[in-house]
Amino acid sequence: MKRRLFCAALLLMFARLAGAQQTVMLEQDIACDSVEVQQLRVQLTRIIMTTDNEQSKDEATRKIVELTRQRCVPLTGIFTVKEKANGLLKVITTDGTQLWLVE
Repeated sequence: MKRRLFCAALLLMFARLAGAQQTVMLEQDIACDSVEVQQLRVQLTRIIMTTDNEQSKDEATRKIVELTRQRCVPLTGIFTVKEKANGLLKVITTDGTQLWLVE
């Protein structure tokens, strides 16, 4: 009886520890250094996908490419999720950098 109780306690402890940190598997997902940058990328993507005006599409495409080049990186692997906000996830890289990506 004591052994079963001990095993049950261990299982509960490990389950609690495992649930404490959520992880996410990424495959070349674009992560940016701030919420604002990632939200701007989402807005520009919406413009590209919804507008019929070619000039607006071209301008939004140029902005998103430049913004991504300057403030974002592609991530591949398993990362710890630190926070969620407005459809975005904040993940922590192995070197401790905190980046935002679209959920």
